[in-house]
Amino acid sequence: MPNDFHLYRQDRRLHWGQIAARLRAQPEALAIPLANIERWLARGRLQPAPLLEWQRRILLAQASRAEFNKLLSYLEADNDDAEPLKSCSPFVGFEGVQS
Repeated sequence: MPNDFHLYRQDRRLHWGQIAARLRAQPEALAIPLANIERWLARGRLQPAPLLEWQRRILLAQASRAEFNKLLSYLEADNDDAEPLKSCSPFVGFEGVQS
């Protein structure tokens, strides 16, 4: 079906690059995925490991410029190793943040 929106899904590298660019402009926006993680964990997520890993990385990024840059590099990475964690993204609602 030519009008199927699944055929027009945004390029994943572009998607993650936009998130990284937003963070560069507005590092305080890391509060959004952290709030999502807290909310989802409070609801009793069956598989919390990916969320806990995101939480760990984001908290490190907030504490250290080197870790912040490491997180940005991870977000922009275009490799299969990064994709499993990225499939459980806590950046829902992040797109609405203005830079």
